[in-house]
Amino acid sequence: MVSWLLNNPISLTCFCVGLFCLFQSYLAKRDFFSPANVYAFSQSLTMGIAFLKLDPAMTDFKPLTWMVWIGGSLSFLTGCFLARLSGKSKGVKVNFSFPQSAEFYDWKRHTALAFLPFILFLVGIYGLVQVAGSLLMFTENPADWMKKDIDYGYYPLLFSSGPLCVLLFGVASFKKLNKHAYSRYIAKFMVVATIVINVLAYPNRTSLFLNVGLMLILTNYLWKKISPIAITLVLILAIASFVAISSIRDQYGGSSIEGKAMDSIMLLPYKYIANNYWNLDYAVSPPNDREIHPHTYGIDIFSGLFEYLKVTNSFRNSFRWDDAFHEKIQKVHGLNTVSYLWDVYKDLYLPGVFLFPFVCGILLSVLHIKLCNECTPRQVALYALFIYFIGWWFFTSAFKQNIYVSWAIITFCIITCCNKREKLLDRSKINEKVLAID
Repeated sequence: MVSWLLNNPISLTCFCVGLFCLFQSYLAKRDFFSPANVYAFSQSLTMGIAFLKLDPAMTDFKPLTWMVWIGGSLSFLTGCFLARLSGKSKGVKVNFSFPQSAEFYDWKRHTALAFLPFILFLVGIYGLVQVAGSLLMFTENPADWMKKDIDYGYYPLLFSSGPLCVLLFGVASFKKLNKHAYSRYIAKFMVVATIVINVLAYPNRTSLFLNVGLMLILTNYLWKKISPIAITLVLILAIASFVAISSIRDQYGGSSIEGKAMDSIMLLPYKYIANNYWNLDYAVSPPNDREIHPHTYGIDIFSGLFEYLKVTNSFRNSFRWDDAFHEKIQKVHGLNTVSYLWDVYKDLYLPGVFLFPFVCGILLSVLHIKLCNECTPRQVALYALFIYFIGWWFFTSAFKQNIYVSWAIITFCIITCCNKREKLLDRSKINEKVLAID
């Protein structure tokens, strides 16, 4: 094992960075889920795994690809550093401490409004059952109902929104924010119920990881800091869950993985990680320097906002752009995911690769600093959602997925409706104006 890593210096270096990110939160007592730490950990760990080169499709990066990957990473980390430096210069706390209860917040209304997305989630489950005849885990062969050619209409938008319900109920599940025991117990029950229904209805890796990941982040901020040992155990369980769901989906060539060698079992998780990087290299530095995807002029970067309005599809059809499945840049058929850097590069070229992560690093660090001081439920919920997808930037560009953009908007609107403090401040301003007139 040691000689194998020594023969792969890139993997060795990346794994060392990942271990540093993992244990510095324990040794220095810092927040593991800070923007810089999450970005560096996820990017270095997955890059290290990819460069083990267990599949011949994973080849060495071209110089331009290294410039894109390293430039994007340094830009994001620089943005985080400048935001923290600005906070320190203003005397603001930049290290996380647990928040106090939200006194000016209507938790009863929050719990009631959280049932609205849950009802839509159940409507999606109902539509799935109408097609499959039952929850997929109770069908004879779930893999048959999880193929791309099965048409569920618009119901996937609804039954894939279980994580949104988990996020909204999850925020209300912790005593540090919510002192109302009745709504807190309801929220805890709904978190468990939503996850169970989600798994039984459609055993999907994306939803499962999102559900667990969001609750892990909320637990870190609203109950107890997550230790490096717990993070390691979660990663091991994530791999085990990946293998189990892959078996259910018949991605191992049969409904069971018994009798298969360990290397063949682990090869599929490896490909799901590594293909993001070999697709990045294939797209940014295509063979014979030919452009395999047209430049999108910065328009497609807003596709997550306008997908439901059909505006994005019009541009894609007119200019022959690919969609979220990246058909044009997949190096191996069926393995079509790619790092967020490709989406930024094809939209804005190199200036975007440096500017976009830099701005995101600043904004997320500012939001994280808010959590280190007197934060609100809205800030906690949005940060949990955003930082989760920063960790998955090696895999997908959540800002270009309409469903995730809509989750952020719904979360913002529901929690804002429950914020009594803003209403009290508005009333005080009105009273001040009335007194001034008198």
